[in-house]
Amino acid sequence: MPVRPTVQYMLFWYIAETLPPNTEALLSQKTKEENGAYQKPPQFPRGMTLVERMKLDEGRDPPRHENTGVNEEEALYESHLLSLEDAREKLRGTIMADVLRLGWEAICTRQKMEKESVDLWL
Repeated sequence: MPVRPTVQYMLFWYIAETLPPNTEALLSQKTKEENGAYQKPPQFPRGMTLVERMKLDEGRDPPRHENTGVNEEEALYESHLLSLEDAREKLRGTIMADVLRLGWEAICTRQKMEKESVDLWL
């Protein structure tokens, strides 16, 4: 990405959770019924691990919802769902790769903590 004194970039990289397919369908229907009003998803069950959440998404690409920006500017934003490997490749050599690395490290740390917590009870 070129750096110039007259150009400013705003980039946001984030790691987001997806919704289980049945919850996704229910909220999409409610949104249509209520003229596009935001529908807050239910919380995941207390005690559900990240591994259990990830299993909910196996074999599917979660849908991307068009025109869900909160204002005119945000409506112009683009988002792409990428595998970890694809994201690493696209971001290699940039500061944004650090965001991805730190996010992934946090996920791995959480998984390790969850496993250790379960192992304590076995």
